[in-house]
Amino acid sequence: MNDTILIREWDADLFHRRVLDLEAQGYQACLESYQVVPEMNPATGEIIHLHVVELRKPAPENPSTIDSRLPE
Repeated sequence: MNDTILIREWDADLFHRRVLDLEAQGYQACLESYQVVPEMNPATGEIIHLHVVELRKPAPENPSTIDSRLPE
């Protein structure tokens, strides 16, 4: 079973900290899902960017598969 997390943050620094923290826990970023989406605040006209990426935690390998690759 693969665990999947979608990170969505307006603050770029917080976005990168969250991604690095999850990668340290074994998650892998799906680079093809990375997006920076510009949005405009209608009240101020300020452009802000939403950073988005999907991270997946791979399932552990089957122990019998690992054993078969070890030299005898």
